[in-house]
Amino acid sequence: MKGIGVGKKGRIILSFFVFGIILISSCTKTNEFTIGKDFVESQTRLQVIDTFSVDLSTVLLDSVVTSSQNIAYVGQYEDNIFGSINCNSYFDLAYESFSELDVKAVYDSSAFILYYTDYNYGDTTAMMSISIHRLTEKIVPYDKTYLFNTSSFHYESQVTGTVSFYPVPHSSDTAVSIPVNSLGEELFNLIRDKDEKVSTQEWFTDYLKGFVLTSGTTNNKALLGFKASSERLVMKIYYHLDKEEPEKKEITIKMGEATHQFNNVKYDFTNTPLYNIKMEKNEVPSTETGNKVFMQGLIGLIPKLRFSSLQDILAADRWEILKAELIIEPVQFSYDLFSLPDSLYIYKTDKENRRTILNDDDSKPMIASFEFDKYLPENNRYTFNITSYINQELYDAYVDSQNGLMIGLNENKLESSFERLLVEGKHPPVKLRIYYLSY
Repeated sequence: MKGIGVGKKGRIILSFFVFGIILISSCTKTNEFTIGKDFVESQTRLQVIDTFSVDLSTVLLDSVVTSSQNIAYVGQYEDNIFGSINCNSYFDLAYESFSELDVKAVYDSSAFILYYTDYNYGDTTAMMSISIHRLTEKIVPYDKTYLFNTSSFHYESQVTGTVSFYPVPHSSDTAVSIPVNSLGEELFNLIRDKDEKVSTQEWFTDYLKGFVLTSGTTNNKALLGFKASSERLVMKIYYHLDKEEPEKKEITIKMGEATHQFNNVKYDFTNTPLYNIKMEKNEVPSTETGNKVFMQGLIGLIPKLRFSSLQDILAADRWEILKAELIIEPVQFSYDLFSLPDSLYIYKTDKENRRTILNDDDSKPMIASFEFDKYLPENNRYTFNITSYINQELYDAYVDSQNGLMIGLNENKLESSFERLLVEGKHPPVKLRIYYLSY
C-alpha cells in the first residue's frame, strides 16, 4: 500500500537501491536513510521500524476435532508450565459375519492389539499402564461426522482388561497386547452358539457399544499414540481345534468407523500461568502469564497477536510499505525436552477469535519454518512475511485494533498432536518489522 507516491520510473529505480540498503541494514532497529539526488528527491527516506506495539494473548479454543485422525492417544503427563494432561481414546468394533466354528473349537485367550506410532509425549522410559472399559452407550458423532477433545461417552467402571509395560515408541511393528479373556470367552461362545447378538450389525452394536482406552493404575508419565485403523487396532480371539495335533486358529474383529474413533483430552492449568484462562473467557493477556504466550495442539492453545499501534504509520503524509515481517521467538531452553514444531501457520482472526488461514501471494497457506542457530539461541525464530496482510489492513486508512493474527499448527496437527511452543513476549518481544518509504 502507499500514500501519495512518486512517478513509476522513479519507484522502479528506487526499489533496486532500497533492497540493497535492506540487505545491509536488516539488523537495525529503526533507521532513516536519505536517498541521493541522482535517484529521487532528497526528502525520500527508507525507514525500518520494529517498535510497533504487539499485544499478545493466549486463546483456548472451545473444542478441537479429534475424530478420524487415525491415532489413539492414551496416558497422562504433567509439568509446571503447561499443566497436566490426561487422554482417553474411544472407538467401536466393526461387524463382519462370523464364520461357523468347528465343533472341536476350544477357546484359549483374547486381547486387544495396539500398534505404536511415531507420536508420544512425555517420559517414555517409565512403566505405563493402560486399561480398557466397555461403553454403556453407543458412540454417536455430532452431525454424523465430528467428535471433539471435549466429547465423551459413559462406560463401565469395571475394567475389561489392563496391562503394564515399558513403552517401545517409534516401533511400528511392535504391539501392546491388552488381555480381555472374560470378554473374549463370552464373545467366542456367542459366535459358536450362533447367538442373535452376533447375527447382524444392529444386534452386534447393541451388544458391544464400544470401548475406551484409559490410563491404568500406574501413575503414567507419558501420552502414547497408537495407530487407529481397521488393520492396526483390533481384537483377537485365539482358539484351537482339539485334534491329535492341535491346530491354532484366531478370530480378528477390526476397529469400526473412523468417525467413531476420537481422543478425549482433559487438562488442568492449576499452578500454571494459565490457571485463570477459563475465568477470562478463554483468553488471557501475556501480561498475566509472565509475558509469554502458549501454543499446544490437542489442548487448543493458540497465541493471538494484535497491532494496536499500526495506525500510527498513517500519520505520515506520503509513504509506501516495501516489506513487513512478523518475528516469533521461542523462549530460550523451553524446547530442551520437547522439540519445537518444524513450521507454523498463521491465521487472520477477529474479536470473536474466529480463524481464517492466511494465504501468501500464490494463494497457498503462509508458513514459517523454524530457523535454528545452535551457537546463538537468540537467533532461533520463526519469520512470517506478512506484507500483503499489513497493506490490506492499512488500505482504507483505518486499522481495527480488535482484528489480529493467530499463530499455530495446521489443522491436521492441531487435531492429532500435542506439539507445543512457548513464545517470548518481552525479552525480546514479538516483533513486527516494517520497511517503508516516506516522502
